[in-house]
Amino acid sequence: MSNFLGQLPEHLQEIARQVNVLTPEAILTTPRIKFLDTRSFELDTCVHSCSPEDVRILKDAAAKWLAETPTSADALFKIPARLKWSRLTFGCSSLDECTGGGISIRGITEICGASGVGKSQILLQLSISVQLPPRLGGLGKGVAFICTEDVFPSRRLLQISKAFEARYPEEQLNFLGNIFIEHQYESQPLLDCVKNRLSQLLQEHSIGLIIIDSVAAIFRLYTDFDDRARDMRRMVHALLSYADKYGCAVVCTNQMTASGQADHNALQDVPCLGLQWSNLGRTRIRISRVPKQYKQGDQLITVRKMEILYSPETPNAFAEFLITTEGVVNVPRPIRSHGKSKKPSDLSC
Repeated sequence: MSNFLGQLPEHLQEIARQVNVLTPEAILTTPRIKFLDTRSFELDTCVHSCSPEDVRILKDAAAKWLAETPTSADALFKIPARLKWSRLTFGCSSLDECTGGGISIRGITEICGASGVGKSQILLQLSISVQLPPRLGGLGKGVAFICTEDVFPSRRLLQISKAFEARYPEEQLNFLGNIFIEHQYESQPLLDCVKNRLSQLLQEHSIGLIIIDSVAAIFRLYTDFDDRARDMRRMVHALLSYADKYGCAVVCTNQMTASGQADHNALQDVPCLGLQWSNLGRTRIRISRVPKQYKQGDQLITVRKMEILYSPETPNAFAEFLITTEGVVNVPRPIRSHGKSKKPSDLSC
């Protein structure tokens, strides 16, 4: 599609030709690492180095081109590439950069971590950011939020929603009105909710994000591992069918458990449910605390880390962030002035 390449800046055209990805559909479906990794080419042929920002601009241009291009009748029966391969922003630029744009609208994304590390805080922010329009990184849709452990933290959600209303005053969105909450504490009611009630909700409302917080609280109680594996597959099959049919993201949190090996005495924290669950997800992200703090006014805020353990299209990477009253935000960078470093008092994304 020469017309598409012709409207791009010259260095972006060269990047696309360098990896032989010339159509907007191919650009959207090509993993970011293929653009960035030039080790398979001869050094004298690498006329331009590609940065993550170049890849983002290239994929955004491809998505906009496809959105404005008339479609044929047979294309109406297929999920557009711009939706099938799009991502949902975290509402925090450092986490978006780490994950290549946010949560993938393909497969199941697992967020694991120790108790109290901030998993639910990220889920609450995702519940807000998914309602933003696509031009701001959202999907313009609502949320189905299934709680299996504690009561839904409605006060904290209200706090984060107020921060997003102040950040995007022109959008005038009713964030709290588009989040549908369900509490399930046993396996069979959970399966019935996912297979039946969730299906009805997706038919009646525009849902862009399905959250289960958490899978471990339900499935780690099984004593029969065969039954557990069967029920997990049943639930995942239903979730994947919804993701493919409605173009929504699916995020599940998981707890951590101590595990030791025969040749090591020390115990190591690993995600619960073992290989039975890990083989069902597409992406696994771990949240942990970093042994350092950031000072904001009179408060010391613990720094957190997001790390990609595995993902088919995103390389292993990590990013640090903070959890404040406004939600999940970047760790501010020191401001250098007259040879001295100063830390800003405000936290922004």
